[in-house]
Amino acid sequence: MNNLQVNQTIIPYFMILNALKFIDFTQKVFNGGEVGTVEKLRDTEGVIHAEMKIGNSTIYFADTSADGSCGPGVCGELNTDGLIPIQMYIHVENVADTYKKAIAEGATPLMEPSEETGNMGGFVDPFENLWWIKSKK
Repeated sequence: MNNLQVNQTIIPYFMILNALKFIDFTQKVFNGGEVGTVEKLRDTEGVIHAEMKIGNSTIYFADTSADGSCGPGVCGELNTDGLIPIQMYIHVENVADTYKKAIAEGATPLMEPSEETGNMGGFVDPFENLWWIKSKK
């Protein structure tokens, strides 16, 4: 991740049904450019992560899976069941501390930070918003 230069603290993460068409749409409508990482699922056209610049902002996006938890190696069938149209990807000072605070405040664990996940974590807050957290460094 982060092939594009990112100077934002929080990055919108769109979960959509056709990421490849979304690239074309954002390029034509918003003059989106500089497409960064585009990781596809094996044997499909499903995108598990992509990055794009629109103006001076970076957005992330991916095709959604049935439970909205599309990510490297975990995408399931691409369909509309359980669609979470937007998630937030946020850079924090300390991933482990932020993750622990979120769980203590009632968030549902989705992905515990570890070396295996690149010290990235994920949780669903009590309001059903999906958050991905990663160190600023």
